[in-house]
Amino acid sequence: MSYGASNTGANTGIDPLRASLCAQKTKNNIRGWYFYSFSSEPFAVSAVATYIPLLLEQFARMNGVLVDDHSISCSESHEKCVLGLFDNRVFIDTSSFALYTFSASVLFQTILVITVSGLADIWKSVRFKSKVLIFFGVFGSLSLILISQLNSNQYYSLALLCITANTCYGVVNVVGNSLLPSFVSDLIKYDSSQMNKDVDSLTSIISGCGASIGYSSALFVQVATMWLIKRSKSQDNIQLGAMFVGLWWVAWQTPIFWLLADVETPSLIVEASSDVDDFSQSLFKWEYMRYGWTSIFEAIKHARLLKDVVIFLIGWFIISDSLTTINSTAILFSKTELKMSTLQLIVISILTMVNAIIGAYFIPHFIAQRFNWSAKNTLLYIICWASVIPLYGMLGFFFNSFGLKHQFEMYIMAFWYGISLGGLSAVSRSLFSLIIPKGRESTFFSLFSITDKGSSIVGPVLVGFLTDRTHNIRYSFYLLFFLLVLSLPVLNTLNISRAKVEAQELSRVETDVQILQNSH
Repeated sequence: MSYGASNTGANTGIDPLRASLCAQKTKNNIRGWYFYSFSSEPFAVSAVATYIPLLLEQFARMNGVLVDDHSISCSESHEKCVLGLFDNRVFIDTSSFALYTFSASVLFQTILVITVSGLADIWKSVRFKSKVLIFFGVFGSLSLILISQLNSNQYYSLALLCITANTCYGVVNVVGNSLLPSFVSDLIKYDSSQMNKDVDSLTSIISGCGASIGYSSALFVQVATMWLIKRSKSQDNIQLGAMFVGLWWVAWQTPIFWLLADVETPSLIVEASSDVDDFSQSLFKWEYMRYGWTSIFEAIKHARLLKDVVIFLIGWFIISDSLTTINSTAILFSKTELKMSTLQLIVISILTMVNAIIGAYFIPHFIAQRFNWSAKNTLLYIICWASVIPLYGMLGFFFNSFGLKHQFEMYIMAFWYGISLGGLSAVSRSLFSLIIPKGRESTFFSLFSITDKGSSIVGPVLVGFLTDRTHNIRYSFYLLFFLLVLSLPVLNTLNISRAKVEAQELSRVETDVQILQNSH
């Protein structure tokens, strides 16, 4: 994609030299946004999707006992095992330990995301947002590095560090996503080669490139960690993988500090511009932290004007819950039911990444354009594609020869899941950015994150509950298939044109209210 600045400023009404400088800053901002995806995406794709569930189940198994006889350790057994918690007052399936921990991490993540999103809206400064990205990126990466130093009996510490890392990633993800609409707007405004581009398609293209870059990064990390684990003394040393992801995150987020900058002087919602650079004070001021919650309540209050945003968020809540839970369930199912090794599971993860890259790039760039699919229809078709995965797992109850009965079937499902994961990552983010009010990106992307990540509180808990009762994780495929099918009629009622009008109306109402308040 060209970001040339020739004749820049001709249609913007500003000095050409200044416009050229703004175009260059915009180019750097988009590069910085790609580095945000490049540095942090391996955490979501590699750590959360592979290493953390495996580590949690491994630690639980090494400290667990057999289901039928709690006096026998299951550390060396392939039988069904449970872990005793709180001085053995409660026993849960070793797979459920990973699922419950993930649900708890998403709960804390949701609370922190809402709090920090208000800061991102108060300060329009790109520079400030870059500091938020780096601040939480450092804490998240350090948590992963500390995981690599734990002993196998420290399963409570493992759960706490996993919760911390996932919570930090949630903040990074929301703030990073909130930058996309403003960068696209600046690109069209200042770059002559992009001025005639459609906002919708340009947003989808940049979002797709970012998703592809992130998955490419995760792919490299998976290959590198597979090599490290294979070379280690123990091929089940998954902690090496967690450590490498942490080091990758903290190292590659460094360019963000140098690349992200304000194109023009940012406007502030509050009169606090004098200390906009005082990051440490700004981050922990109560009135600023409270703004995120106030904004969320205001957004919910105005939901009557944003019918289609509500429809999208409900649908996305269901989809995200299903896809996130499919991943963790498949990993745990492969290990506990199909007895696949750590290296085999990493290979499956690599296949998933390769196909996620293909899905994130080719679906919005070629397939959707080739068949003239709208963003909404593209999303619906991808959901139908993804629903095949749990449906195939359900067939295992009725057939002995297929239906995830053999290890090789998981490699086929990796291809199928990767295509759907990459496509949804690119299309959902760009679609949502088109229907939200301008100037409130951080707040509404926090709603997106709540439904995206917050939904994961529900799915893993339900799957964990089913697994605890049946000690057969295959039953979860019924739940996951039902959720994916349920999302289709919900999203089918979405009207993009109406949604844009709703967003403009909300912006007008809030402007009128602000003028009225100032007059008094």
